[in-house]
Amino acid sequence: MSRSYSEVMGAPNELYHWIPGELIIVMRLPRLPAEDTLDIFYEQVRERLNAFLAQYQLALEPYGTGGRWKGSPTMPPVRRRSFIFGLHRKQPLIALCFHARHMDPSVADATPMVLSYLQARLDYLTQQGLPIVSAMPNWLVMAAPLYFGEGGPALPPRPAPILASPAPTNALVGWRTRLLEQDIPLDTRDAEDVLVAVLDTSPHPDRILSAATRLELRRNWLLQKLANDVRNEDGSFSIEYDRYPLTNEVRTGRDYYNEARYYAMADHGLAVAGLIRDIAPRARMRLVRVLNDYGGGDLYALFAALCDLEREMVAGSIRRLVINLSLTIMPDVRRLPYVWLDQRQWPTSQLYGVMRIMEHIEAGLKLLFEGLHAHGALIVAAAGNDSAAATSQNFAPRPPRSPARYDSVLSVSSVNSRYQASAFANAANIAPADTGVVTFGGDGYGATDANTLPDAVRGVYIAPTFSNGEPNDSGWADWSGTSFSTAIVSGLGAHLMAQGWSASNSMIRLAARRERRGEAALSNEPEIPSLLGNMIRVQQRFGL
Repeated sequence: MSRSYSEVMGAPNELYHWIPGELIIVMRLPRLPAEDTLDIFYEQVRERLNAFLAQYQLALEPYGTGGRWKGSPTMPPVRRRSFIFGLHRKQPLIALCFHARHMDPSVADATPMVLSYLQARLDYLTQQGLPIVSAMPNWLVMAAPLYFGEGGPALPPRPAPILASPAPTNALVGWRTRLLEQDIPLDTRDAEDVLVAVLDTSPHPDRILSAATRLELRRNWLLQKLANDVRNEDGSFSIEYDRYPLTNEVRTGRDYYNEARYYAMADHGLAVAGLIRDIAPRARMRLVRVLNDYGGGDLYALFAALCDLEREMVAGSIRRLVINLSLTIMPDVRRLPYVWLDQRQWPTSQLYGVMRIMEHIEAGLKLLFEGLHAHGALIVAAAGNDSAAATSQNFAPRPPRSPARYDSVLSVSSVNSRYQASAFANAANIAPADTGVVTFGGDGYGATDANTLPDAVRGVYIAPTFSNGEPNDSGWADWSGTSFSTAIVSGLGAHLMAQGWSASNSMIRLAARRERRGEAALSNEPEIPSLLGNMIRVQQRFGL
């Protein structure tokens, strides 16, 4: 490990789960409003809510004018403060973003107070013409030191092994992924009629084109393919780099020993997109930057990107859509009550109220994904990499994180090259749900495969050096995590969608248990019992 290891990675001082002082309120609309009336509607809602909150010395400010934006000229301007979704409904939904402020300046984070008062008076607010279906903090969104949240790859990327090859010296070589399952039908046209939207980190397109010209990376077949797709500007691979405002305040990651560390991971999304391109060579891909260079983000950019995709589906400009979410949101379902209700005492008589609160703070997220699913989008999301500590103590893996655990989303967890549960992998499902699946995602630090090589997924990497200080001489990196398992399943999902499978049927087909002749239905346990999921076998090999 390089001496510069400690210099390129940072240790966070505190763990965050949401952006202090920021919240999102989801309301039901009587009808679809005209685009030019949204700002007026936003202000009307804010005025009514402030009239209610004034008795508690609380107020809402327009998003992008308070909190992080005060006194910081480097913050990106906010042009939209509301997003409409659920367009399949007679009464669509709107997400409104605000800052929460207490009149007492010593109160650093007024968000929990605002949400508590709103949730306690939902009936009253509905009577006042404010039908709030969900109110939540601006949860952190993580790939997989001001605001550090749990997430990111299971391990930092490190140089991938390059094996001897009999290929000519000018031939394009590298790592390729092969499906071993014979019963998953692949599209004869390599999924060319499907758009795969990857919401993740992203390098600037110019960096990809520049990296492809570097002498040491010119033989990397996958990098050259991606760069050629970008260069053609024909929609085969497009990058939305600065469509949504991002800052580098939110960070995430782990080091090789599962300790919280942040580091630059702009190539995370490129590695994910490269795996999808390998699996589905002719699918159209769109890499949307909703996470910053440190793998962090918040709900604002995620809501914006997903609502824009829904509008495109409704308009008919996208016919078949797979959405790859190699990211996680909010604490898992078992930890969420402890995080949100920390230091609060709830009498038994108020148990129903507590349950209602826990449902209310994420109902808007569930509705967002349900809407996309209703329009026919196949949503594939990473279960998360939070289970290394539990595994080391022989405990059950952590449950899948949001959005992977939602019924409208195909959850993906990870096995190693020996088809055993990865040490870091969260479960694919929460029993009795069965909408999750497991495939190759590498393993923990020090684990090796049958060839004594590091047990990892090999993906594209274009940064000049790795986070441990080693030089990047090949454009390939060893990655580990459910992020990369998710990419493999998204590529396979594109094949099914291209053949006319619906999103629902694609989820069932990919997550389905294998038929076992001569066995009773009750004996069909998950193939990977500890992860509560069945497995799709793939293999990576080096060559032409």
